[in-house]
Amino acid sequence: MRTKNEICVPSPAIPVTSKGAEARQRIIAAAESLFSLRGFDRTSMRDIASEARMQAPSMYYHFPSKDELLWAVWEKGGIELLQRAKEAACSAGGPWSRMEAMCVAHITGLLDWRKANQVLFVMPPSQYPASIRDRVIALRDEYERVFTSVISELPLRDGTDKDLFRLTLIGALSWSLYWFKPGVNSPEVIAQQMLRLMREGVQAKRSGSRAS
Repeated sequence: MRTKNEICVPSPAIPVTSKGAEARQRIIAAAESLFSLRGFDRTSMRDIASEARMQAPSMYYHFPSKDELLWAVWEKGGIELLQRAKEAACSAGGPWSRMEAMCVAHITGLLDWRKANQVLFVMPPSQYPASIRDRVIALRDEYERVFTSVISELPLRDGTDKDLFRLTLIGALSWSLYWFKPGVNSPEVIAQQMLRLMREGVQAKRSGSRAS
């Protein structure tokens, strides 16, 4: 398990871009847009090349297959979400305060994503293309380890299954992708209320009696 000090190590500096790197980023942006608009199966490499203002054969210099391009889209978004989680985990305050910041970062990060990344995040690993499955799972595991680190510091009741706590919390937060409606509640309020439900429970306290 990683400690807070290990998680809070500053990210390395971004290298200076080259023409090749700029072309690669343009392809990834085009793929992200089209995967979100049309879906992965209905988007061809030729479509992406046209959107990126490139010749189709040039695409294969950067990405040998559409699966590899899907991984590049997921990796870009996954690293962005991971960085948000790390920043929240390294924020000031006690463990519950940092846990709340991470919940807010998780929901706002997912809702900021394009549909292509959102779908892949909630998709069962068995449905990932086989060629990129291990890499997607590894990045998701890295993300969950940030939650594991903060959860390990929470003052939970004896006997609480911390793995189940983590999975339940991330699952509930992620499901907001399907029912979130702008203008009803903010992502911040939703995240805070979900964590409060798990922290305090929902059963009303009754003095002098026990609810069955």
